[in-house]
Amino acid sequence: MVFRLSESAIDRSIANARFYLLLGLLLTVVPLTLPGGWAFGLISGFMLFSLGIYSLAFRRWRTEPGLWMLAVFLTVTLGPCWLYFEFLHIRGLVFQPAARRFNWNQLRLFIDSIVALLLFSRIIKLAIGVSIENWKRTRSL
Repeated sequence: MVFRLSESAIDRSIANARFYLLLGLLLTVVPLTLPGGWAFGLISGFMLFSLGIYSLAFRRWRTEPGLWMLAVFLTVTLGPCWLYFEFLHIRGLVFQPAARRFNWNQLRLFIDSIVALLLFSRIIKLAIGVSIENWKRTRSL
């Protein structure tokens, strides 16, 4: 398993940053406007919006000296949060009583949290990739 994005994947994330922002904003606002039983995507919309923000912050990753420090800071602060959320999600799956059945609200939250965790891991991989590649390119400046 690779824990960082390649240069081309970093470029793709940066190129799609505005799309991530708009789609994340839409996914965050739509559940707030729909009735309670239909709301879906609030958590994953927030993570998609965050991916867009971080992608915009790293848009000059090839030339900006010192950007690797921001990327390392984000990795160090967001990495443990992601691991904790993964732990909580796995704990909820493993220690859930077998007699309890999924209803629509639980399934909706389960799918939304899975997508959000995948997007969160993408954010961390982006930060790790930018920190390594930016440090390699700008360490001699």
